[in-house]
Amino acid sequence: MHPPTLRTVGSFCARRSYQIRKCSSGAAYVEKVKLLDYWKLQDSALQSEFPRSRLLLMVDKRVLVQKVDGDIKMIENGVSELRKKLGDYGLIFDQSHSCLLDAVPGPQNDLIPLFGTSIDAAEMPDDSPISKTDILGELGGSLGGKFTSLRTAMLAMNDERQRLLLAKFQSLSRWSSIYRRCPKCAAALKMRVSKSGAECVTCQRVYYPTLSPVAITIVTDESNENCLLVRHRGSANGVFTVVAGFAHTGESLAECARREIAEEVGIFAHLVQQLNMSQPWPMPDSSMMVAHRAVADRNQEVVVCPDELETAQWFSRDQVRKALETTVADPFLKGLPRTLDDRQRLHYIPPRGAIAHAIIRDWVQGKF
Repeated sequence: MHPPTLRTVGSFCARRSYQIRKCSSGAAYVEKVKLLDYWKLQDSALQSEFPRSRLLLMVDKRVLVQKVDGDIKMIENGVSELRKKLGDYGLIFDQSHSCLLDAVPGPQNDLIPLFGTSIDAAEMPDDSPISKTDILGELGGSLGGKFTSLRTAMLAMNDERQRLLLAKFQSLSRWSSIYRRCPKCAAALKMRVSKSGAECVTCQRVYYPTLSPVAITIVTDESNENCLLVRHRGSANGVFTVVAGFAHTGESLAECARREIAEEVGIFAHLVQQLNMSQPWPMPDSSMMVAHRAVADRNQEVVVCPDELETAQWFSRDQVRKALETTVADPFLKGLPRTLDDRQRLHYIPPRGAIAHAIIRDWVQGKF
């Protein structure tokens, strides 16, 4: 397979260099997508590009980030630079640890691959005076940042592109590390260099990264002046969110939203509308969160599912606005209530990196 009208990877890159300078943004986007598709399918072409690639890094499922102008961003490194830094700490990586995430501008005004590289660090001996946490702290500092949890990074990032890259990074890394055998014949799977698919060496079936659709829904009353928010078991004190759940086989997302509302809070939503909003979420599995709004009679008795929820309550727009303002002012939720009485009162909503935050914010602002 070759890119359209081009014979070699070299000529494609040369032509692409010209296009970055001369093409409109739309044409440049189309050409980038074609190049990414070519790299996904052609292992040898992508392997040849690896030495000049840029890399994002995860160690022990903690991503390397830095704080820039109050925002959290992942740090890019060159292959040789990263290999040397990690080697100083006894860590190694290659293409088998890496997944293709994007194509980014290179030093010669062409496009080069952006990979995500995920490795695990060995545990320190029990009698070691140095902990692995200390080592990772030093390693992060030597690379100009620090390692932080995936959840913290996803919720704290302002830049949507960064969140999407991190979601793709974690999802592809996890899928490629688990999917090793053909579900049909149990033979070994040959993983693509890009981690975009795997082919059975015996029956030649090709498998692709899995994705689980989720309906995430804000429930409002008929006046649209009140909404029903829920508290999940084990969630931070005083944090309320919207109803969400995985779609079942054979049901639409609208049906999923209506069923989840019935299961979680025991009421019937007579109207379900899809909002123009979605978000990939990689934890614990690769999910696609699709936003909805549902309308229900507020006079129905709310009966929460005790296995999933601690409480569910109706709140006025002013009450939710106050919680939104508190969350925006304190995005890391440092002022969480500590008393038992306060834990079931609305103080915060999910932080800005979560689609639940955007749904609640848009409702407060009267956008739907």
